[in-house]
Amino acid sequence: MPLAVAALTFLLVVALIAGITWSFEGTRRVRQRLVTGPGAGFGVEADLLRAGAAGSGLGGDPTKSAIYERLARLTEQAGYPGRSNDILLYIGGCALLGFLLGWLRTGGLLWGIGVAAVVGAAPIVFLAWKRGKRMQQFEAQFPDGLDAMARAIRAGNALSTAVQLVAEEMPNPIGGEFRRVFEETQLGLDPSDALARLAERTPTDDVRFFCTAVAIQRSSGGNLAEILDRLSEVIRERFRILSHARALSAQHRWSAICVGLSPLVFAGILELLNPGYFAPMMESPLAPLLLGAGFVMEAIGFLMVWRIAQIKV
Repeated sequence: MPLAVAALTFLLVVALIAGITWSFEGTRRVRQRLVTGPGAGFGVEADLLRAGAAGSGLGGDPTKSAIYERLARLTEQAGYPGRSNDILLYIGGCALLGFLLGWLRTGGLLWGIGVAAVVGAAPIVFLAWKRGKRMQQFEAQFPDGLDAMARAIRAGNALSTAVQLVAEEMPNPIGGEFRRVFEETQLGLDPSDALARLAERTPTDDVRFFCTAVAIQRSSGGNLAEILDRLSEVIRERFRILSHARALSAQHRWSAICVGLSPLVFAGILELLNPGYFAPMMESPLAPLLLGAGFVMEAIGFLMVWRIAQIKV
């Protein structure tokens, strides 16, 4: 048995390494050809040729499932430079590794499936965490970007030139997102559509306010520089209040997370350390009722505490 476990683990690690290398090979070749070719310039190879752009509507396949589209959108919003297929590969590899560890350790197929579900969800949780951090960083940089655009417009530049200035001068993530907007407009896309794509990639209220203000100004006219100044001031004050609210509600959020996950985490640890620990309970006729009641009460408690901790500004 130890030899079989070692062999399976070795094969799994080799398969994961080969899959990761293969997934990045295509992107590396495209970037190398674009950099060395005559059409290289302004970062087009890093953004417009991303296969994950299907989630934003660029060449999207209507036959793709909703789950794949959501995964592509999550990948794009998290700023992952690869493709959505890479994430599917990671999910499959983590799920297989979790299933083998859970099944070989406990000897139960049900526990193997449960461990596979938990470990397989790790890439999704990581992307969701990266997406949240990236959105927070974008919100912090957005007022400065609006100020830069307002100054450029006051200097006599057009809106596209102001967007290019933000793309060149501001760091990521706001620099990369505005670079994509500028490149899409340079390739012939209407600025309103390019800003709508920006709102899809960064689904925050601040970006929606900005896109709506620009769309109204383009249709009815007005002083765009003054509009951007007012909007920057409002967003900066809103971000300050929201940061204070997040700091006040952090304890409640983490209480909900710890209370909701601790029973499942400790149950998995006890079963892995001592296989068969829950066997007497599972053999009882009251086991389904007790487990169902426990899950329902845990879900209700988690949702109530999480709802209380959500503060919108």
